[in-house]
Amino acid sequence: MVKTTILGARGQVESVEAVINVLRNLNDGEGLAMDADMICGKDHLVSAALHAVRAFERGDNVSSSIVLETQLYASGERQLSKASKKMGIKIGTERIALVLFNIDDPDPVLDRLRLTRDDEVLDASLKKAMRFGITSRELKAVSEDMIEDLILERVAFVGMNK
Repeated sequence: MVKTTILGARGQVESVEAVINVLRNLNDGEGLAMDADMICGKDHLVSAALHAVRAFERGDNVSSSIVLETQLYASGERQLSKASKKMGIKIGTERIALVLFNIDDPDPVLDRLRLTRDDEVLDASLKKAMRFGITSRELKAVSEDMIEDLILERVAFVGMNK
């Protein structure tokens, strides 16, 4: 069973490669960093990670790693290149979403990345939903408290469209 930890953080990405290297070289685990301004609630990432784990269990994963598969689901896209471009961190990113796999204590990871935990950066908002690609037409069809449901629907559709 894969242990998954979801958290938000603040800091400044000075080197995307350095962040990726830290997250690839964790003791017995690995991690994914994404732009928290594209994340609409903690459940967005929980759902993406669960779908990715299930894809590997069923053998219908499209990527070679749980990290990339999770990013694919989180993006709501069907192509890894689009998912990475949409959800990936960039130099200067200050609000970061982390998905850690098989890590017992996230604090050393945050320390190595020089980040401060702040789960509030994961909170959903109308602005984030629109940035993610939810249309004004879709937003008009639901109440504001259902914005996260629109995102979860996109996450689920990735598996259906593979």
